[in-house]
Amino acid sequence: MIKFNNHPIILYKYFTKDIFKFFLVTLLFLIILIFFIDLIEFFRRSSNKIGVNHLLQASFLDLIVMALLKIFGNIQKILPFAALIGSIACFNQWRKKSYYVISKSSGISLWKILSPILISFFLVGIFSIIILNPFSTLLHKKLENLETLFFGKANLQVFSFDTKGFWIKQRSGQKNLIINADKIDEKTKSLFYIKIYEYNKDKIFQKKVMAEKGLFTSKKLLLYDVKSIDKNSKVSNFEKLAYLINFDSSRFNVATKKPEKIFILDYPYYLIKMKTYGLNISKHLVYFFKLICQPFLIISMILLSASLMLRSSERKLEVGIVSLSLVVGFSLYFIGDFIFALGFSEKIPPLLAGFGPTLIGLFSGCYLISDIDETKIVKK
Repeated sequence: MIKFNNHPIILYKYFTKDIFKFFLVTLLFLIILIFFIDLIEFFRRSSNKIGVNHLLQASFLDLIVMALLKIFGNIQKILPFAALIGSIACFNQWRKKSYYVISKSSGISLWKILSPILISFFLVGIFSIIILNPFSTLLHKKLENLETLFFGKANLQVFSFDTKGFWIKQRSGQKNLIINADKIDEKTKSLFYIKIYEYNKDKIFQKKVMAEKGLFTSKKLLLYDVKSIDKNSKVSNFEKLAYLINFDSSRFNVATKKPEKIFILDYPYYLIKMKTYGLNISKHLVYFFKLICQPFLIISMILLSASLMLRSSERKLEVGIVSLSLVVGFSLYFIGDFIFALGFSEKIPPLLAGFGPTLIGLFSGCYLISDIDETKIVKK
């Protein structure tokens, strides 16, 4: 057997390939299962839109395409589950074949066996962040376009936010308005450093209006310290100007990009901009921390399953141990989601909400593995 620093390299490769085989089979099964669930859901939504004249009717092929567009995003979400279920199945086989007992009697510790496995799955987690995240973000945008085309989209009166400020479209009589503001105060329903691009009913540009401050009242937008430039470059100044608009000021809010729609590399800049404009960044910050914890969550699942499945040397299938391993792994994931929700609502700090659940699982798994690996001294 080839050895390097007394490490049986061939044995480690075999163990790593063995667990990856179970992991990939589990991942494929989950992808197929979720694909058909998504397909059924899209079919249900399309059937509810039959007879809606302003929407296109989605064919069965269109529904399949939309379900396929969700695959990369689904893979990123189910990687920890696939690692958990695959490792439980693999470690159960090891126990039946006494792989761990033989390895331990040969002087090979469980940490030595798991180290190359954990490194490999850590790289899988890095791959999900660097490769899967950009692909899932791009495909999610394409999916949203198709959903709008076939299922429609709610026309909500909200300001959309991007790195150039806040935007909303409104009508004032026969005029079409595109309103841009550099800052917004949601509590007082006020806008600051406003630019309004005014078009007629034929969508021909008429003038640009700039104001230092704006205030939404019932069906009206009041502007202060106004400067107006028409299409002929004529400049007019006003102390106060009002637009009659169909806007419900009681529903004044800002729509930011959903966290899952942002590229991982764009997150820092987007968060800085949100903070600069005074927006609540808790939800995006927690999601960002959760995303970069993905590799550690995956190896936490493997550590927990190994610590429970390999604790007993019984060769028969113990349903209780398998069930306990599944419950512990799924509990870690769903308790994590509960803690993330607390972070979203600012009940706990985003840093704690983002890293806490994964670090708890990681340290618990490390402790349990060390407990198994520790040499027990029996006093006679």
